[in-house]
Amino acid sequence: MASKTTILLVALALLLPFGYERGQVASLFWSNAPHRLVKTNTFASHEIKFSDSIRSCEDALLVESQGIAILGCDPGRERWNTVMGIFLPEPVDSGRLYIFDYKKTGTSDNEALKQLKFIDFKFESDFHSLGMAYDESTSTLLVSSHRHDFPAIEMFQLDLEEYTATHLRSIRHPLIHGPNSIVLINEHEFLVTNDHYFLVQDHPILSRLETNLGFPGGSVVHVDISPVLADPTASAQATIVARLAFANGVELLNETTVAISSSSKFRVYLFSINRDTSSGTPELIPMSNFRVPFSPDNLSVSKDGALLIAGHPHPPSLGKFAATRHVCNAPGELAKADDGVRKTCKTLSAPSWAAKWTEDGGFQTLYADVEYPTSATATWDSDRGVGIISGLYAKGILVWRN
Repeated sequence: MASKTTILLVALALLLPFGYERGQVASLFWSNAPHRLVKTNTFASHEIKFSDSIRSCEDALLVESQGIAILGCDPGRERWNTVMGIFLPEPVDSGRLYIFDYKKTGTSDNEALKQLKFIDFKFESDFHSLGMAYDESTSTLLVSSHRHDFPAIEMFQLDLEEYTATHLRSIRHPLIHGPNSIVLINEHEFLVTNDHYFLVQDHPILSRLETNLGFPGGSVVHVDISPVLADPTASAQATIVARLAFANGVELLNETTVAISSSSKFRVYLFSINRDTSSGTPELIPMSNFRVPFSPDNLSVSKDGALLIAGHPHPPSLGKFAATRHVCNAPGELAKADDGVRKTCKTLSAPSWAAKWTEDGGFQTLYADVEYPTSATATWDSDRGVGIISGLYAKGILVWRN
């Protein structure tokens, strides 16, 4: 009898922290529902731009020296989303890259937004962008793309005067099985997150269990492409350096600290980087973490040292919103839909939340609202006082100025 009681107490001791943590996440599903969300807007002014020309822009990168942003937009995500498990029949639109000149006000949309022309890109018709990273010194852009055959990190040479993106190579590796966000360490090394161990395309039930239970199946992979740069037939070197639940955004806070968001845990984790290892592969050492009141997606760092965090306050609404976009954004499909679906397209919302964090000031909400949906990335040019929020399934981008 005593042994059974001991086993029960040990089991409770192990399960209580897990139950408490998942209970905290579940409570936000109630409080962050669109009709209950406490709205916040700290911007001096803001506007939603390009809503008639671009949509589903998951990531946005600032090139502050030139006052421009690189946008990765994929309307095909409405029918093909390998993270959320949307796999609808063809035709599936392909993604595109854009340059937004944000440094000037008063310019027309045609002047401010330019589409990059792909050159020598044989996967142009099956390009589905997620996270991006840009090396300004070499004008090299890395983009996670979830192609139908196998995910890859596509490498482009950008010409920002001619608005071209010349494809250099596709980086593929068994350890890069679900690439999401990317951060460059230098011109030949980067970190990339795989959001899940079980991909929803191959293991739908296990993938959802991994998400809902907060199982640490996601991975952070260190990739060295030096062999590929020396010999295009060679393979990149890849090593898993960390695991956490639904590993999503990754960003370098400084030379010694990396931040990684966990969408399942509603947390951002900080790791120190030890580069003095015998293998040459950096070691990520856990330092601390902090909770955020939403499911964090991508991360960015502003020049003034703030960590920008964007994400999804109410994942159930995001799921419903994502599942209906292939009808709501297609005039032909919408015309054939019944009244209930048409009403859903008009009324359904998926809130956004953007925030910043600093070591001294802690967490601060910048924007929480339903006006602009499905925030995935927030960026901030602290010198010019201009910020951008891009939305996973939103039309256009939100631009704010202080």
